[in-house]
Amino acid sequence: MTTGIIILGITAVLLFFGAAERYFDRLGMTSWLAFLIILALIIGAVMPEVRTNGFVMTVGGFVVPAVVFVVVLAVSARKGNILRTLLALVVQAALTVAFRMFAGTETTGALTAFFLLTGFIGGAAAYAIAGSRLGCVAAIFGGCIVGDAASMGLLSGAYGFSPFTLGGYGIFNAMIVGCAASLLTAEIVCAVRRSIENRSVAARRLEAEAAEDVGAETKREEPGCDADDNDIYGGD
Repeated sequence: MTTGIIILGITAVLLFFGAAERYFDRLGMTSWLAFLIILALIIGAVMPEVRTNGFVMTVGGFVVPAVVFVVVLAVSARKGNILRTLLALVVQAALTVAFRMFAGTETTGALTAFFLLTGFIGGAAAYAIAGSRLGCVAAIFGGCIVGDAASMGLLSGAYGFSPFTLGGYGIFNAMIVGCAASLLTAEIVCAVRRSIENRSVAARRLEAEAAEDVGAETKREEPGCDADDNDIYGGD
């Protein structure tokens, strides 16, 4: 969970000092709500896991993200993107299962590969499908939770994996990296779009200025022609 906590810690500091407040306001979420969510995720990440016979559940990797998912989904639903968000959630869940089955859970390298693949690829895909920043954040949290449970069920059923764990094996890092990757993708897409629009506006402005120049030249020529005609007719 170290990678996720570092990212959350940096974001919390930026929010606390007001450096990221405008960004979260533009995101559609008040800065105090964003700060509370980040603080809850950090606290949950350091809380002890719940263990029973054959079952493990982490607070930071399952309980808190489930609450965050409900809150962000409710805020996102007000924007009217609920269907695209749910579709992005399904895709994120499928990627989570696929990458966990591909990477495995045996080594630190496998867990690192899992959360990096799930985070970066899933985050980019979530934004591409959800089409909004809040929608992709909700899809990442919800998709990772569903994918985590589904992959653990597959591992337990197919390979007798034990204990059945919810919120473990890199899923916390996958969520946080996924959110960071999706928001970064959103900024890149918006920057490219602004650049294209600025170029288009600049091109139209040049065309308009060129047309004005041609019109001005035509106007300057017309009085000369009239004067020549007048001189001819005046000479007659």
